[in-house]
Amino acid sequence: MLDALLDKKGGLSRQIGKAKKAGEPINDLLEEMKQVSLQIKSIKSESKAKQSEEGAKQNVELVQVPSSPALFMSLMSSESQKIEAVNVKLLEGNEHASAWDSYISNKENSSIYHHWSFKNIIYKAFGHTTLYVAAFDRSGEICGVLPAIEMNSRLFGHFIVSLPFFTYGGMLAENEVIEEKLCACLYDYAASNNVEHVEIRATHARKNFSSTAPCKDSKVSMVRALPDESDQLWSDIGTKVRAQIKKSKRFSLAIKFGKTELIDDFYAVFSENMRDLGTPVYSKDFFLTLLKSSLSQQFDIGVVYFKEKPVSCCFLMKHQSMMEIPWASTLNSVNHMNVNMFMYWEVLVKAINDKCDFFDFGRSSKDAGTYRFKKQWGASPQQLYWYYWLPSGATLPELNPNNPKYKLLINVWQRLPVWVTKLIGPPVVKFLP
Repeated sequence: MLDALLDKKGGLSRQIGKAKKAGEPINDLLEEMKQVSLQIKSIKSESKAKQSEEGAKQNVELVQVPSSPALFMSLMSSESQKIEAVNVKLLEGNEHASAWDSYISNKENSSIYHHWSFKNIIYKAFGHTTLYVAAFDRSGEICGVLPAIEMNSRLFGHFIVSLPFFTYGGMLAENEVIEEKLCACLYDYAASNNVEHVEIRATHARKNFSSTAPCKDSKVSMVRALPDESDQLWSDIGTKVRAQIKKSKRFSLAIKFGKTELIDDFYAVFSENMRDLGTPVYSKDFFLTLLKSSLSQQFDIGVVYFKEKPVSCCFLMKHQSMMEIPWASTLNSVNHMNVNMFMYWEVLVKAINDKCDFFDFGRSSKDAGTYRFKKQWGASPQQLYWYYWLPSGATLPELNPNNPKYKLLINVWQRLPVWVTKLIGPPVVKFLP
């Protein structure tokens, strides 16, 4: 069974490559690839569990988790009648940390940001109030979670986001009824504390929300399926992208992957690039907090060097079979060398070597420059849905660089010395979700 699935995965990878070259749609093939990858993972996990039980005298019946997220959700919906009495509450302290992580570890659509560790990471790095909501069934087991962060500043207002700073990390629950109860708990808190809006970031549409919560759908995640070998990837990306990578290699660039030992070089590039973009920069301590957390093994830094000087950088996060690049920067002075193309190629090769099935290029606005850059690598848009709770008469928030209100601030920021932006950037950006 496993060999057949591995063969099927290889065949799908080749089909995706051919479809891209022919300009044909690949969304269905990507979804099928994802389901096959999940089935492979499920079988491997089951095999590992059986091996660990060899020699045990007790007969333990293994419960198989459905390999398809859609199938999983449909099964849970059919069981929803069994979850009639649900107790939803805002968690305090760390009493439920283990139960929280145990719950999300069994959810196929969970992300690294759902881990309880991110509650502590965000509080330590930014000092924000963390609002982690959980639903409990009759037996006291968690059957739904909603991590959220409260943010309050004079400049940007008072609001709650699930989850700020990242694309993923919204609610997870056994069915839509529990989802609604989780949100209701958060909305009650918001109404009682003069919160201006609540933003719930989701990866799929919720019909039951549409009548009560306005939705923004201008953002997408750009994701591509990865082949098993880098040689296949080289063939898949096409002649135009290959030519740009070949050009970059004429400049004798070098890349290093590591952790805290690369933080100074990473931050030197990252802070200068953020200044040039007119965006307040995160503090170096934020990245160190990630790298020193209990999830540190899932994070890596990449830095590209030209003549021993750092000129490009990225931060990588790995979860299950997905590698994500939430932050990447390149100095304007080396753009003529195609350094960005060199770095992304090396990162994709690393993802393949790390046995990842998918690579997430991060969030983009539809048809923006970053969207087109990621699309040339074979990434496909995955729709994102951001739902809002608003007090009566309130309008949707526009906390983004395209808001004319911030144009002057951006222009001023781009003219500041980098050392100044490192001082005043972190206190500002902590309130930008």
